[in-house]
Amino acid sequence: MRDVEQDHDEETPYECFACGKVITAESQPENCQDCGGEMRNRLTPLE
Repeated sequence: MRDVEQDHDEETPYECFACGKVITAESQPENCQDCGGEMRNRLTPLE
């Protein structure tokens, strides 16, 4: 498996663990704007 090279100047997709909302942002949001749930970087694999 390869690591994903991240360019910190680009927007990255983030997904809410609770409601599934997906947004793009330059930095990780603390909580979902809709439900307040925890956000995760979608480019980071879940294992």
